Amino acid sequence: MRAAVHTRYGPPEVVRVTDVDVPEPADGELLVRVHATTVNRTDCGYRTPTPWFARLFFGLTRPRATTLGSEFAGEVVAVGRDVTTFVVGDAVFGYVEPTFGGHAELLTVSADGMVAAMPPGDDVRADDARDRGCALCAVDDPAGEGRGG
Repeated sequence: MRAAVHTRYGPPEVVRVTDVDVPEPADGELLVRVHATTVNRTDCGYRTPTPWFARLFFGLTRPRATTLGSEFAGEVVAVGRDVTTFVVGDAVFGYVEPTFGGHAELLTVSADGMVAAMPPGDDVRADDARDRGCALCAVDDPAGEGRGG
């Protein structure tokens, strides 16, 4: 699978798109195919941890989380054991800091974490996320005009 990764701190140029292993959902986790994500200031803060003492939390010499992306929207493609709140095919959105992973084709997230099912009839489009800077943007926008809600 492809992901935007960074293995050192620095400007946007340290991020590169490369092949990475497909994550496997552990017990209590979902595997989500990411349809939309954002690049937000949380991601930028982790990519260039300033002030310097932020590295105590993010990794002293190099980042602990190499695939950034804290907001996501997508579809559940697999569930780990003991997951009862979601099923394969559910449309979901959520927030995955500090584990990150939204800048990849697939990510794992705890079914008990900050993840929710999309309301029935709602849809998310990549251009909505890009234009609005949020993972869930197409609420109450059946015509796809990008107004969001």
